[in-house]
Amino acid sequence: MSTSTHQKPEFVEQEALKTLLEDKTKVPGKDYLVIDVRDEDRIGGHIPGSVNIPSKQLPDRLPQLVEEYKDVPTLFFHCALSQVRGPKAANRWSEALAERDAKLTATEAAAVEAANRAPITQKVNILRGGFGEWQLKHKDNKDLVEAYEAEYWVDI
Repeated sequence: MSTSTHQKPEFVEQEALKTLLEDKTKVPGKDYLVIDVRDEDRIGGHIPGSVNIPSKQLPDRLPQLVEEYKDVPTLFFHCALSQVRGPKAANRWSEALAERDAKLTATEAAAVEAANRAPITQKVNILRGGFGEWQLKHKDNKDLVEAYEAEYWVDI
């Protein structure tokens, strides 16, 4: 059995994600991935390149999603405020990674070592302030917010 190389998810400042989005050498879905776990409240805008995995669907889809995005080194989870759904989703993802690692057989672990590769690791982040803070800062920048609807944010 291998030991997990995954750390608990950490909150990161929005500037870290902004820097990645502005770096045109970085490809969403390959170098990093933004996972938006908002449900119906995703209307009003989203971060370019993000994937929407509603928090209600995440538990059932988690094994398939972890496999689908296993080669993406850095993940950013968020919801509206990153206070409940985003952190919970990031923690569930991190736990799924640890479970996957624990299930690696000795043969699989040896194959990874023989291929002279490091074990698969992912940095799981939670975007501090969620999309609510993101849209306040970046709503006028089309490279940082897609499908922005100002009317949605009037009363928030």
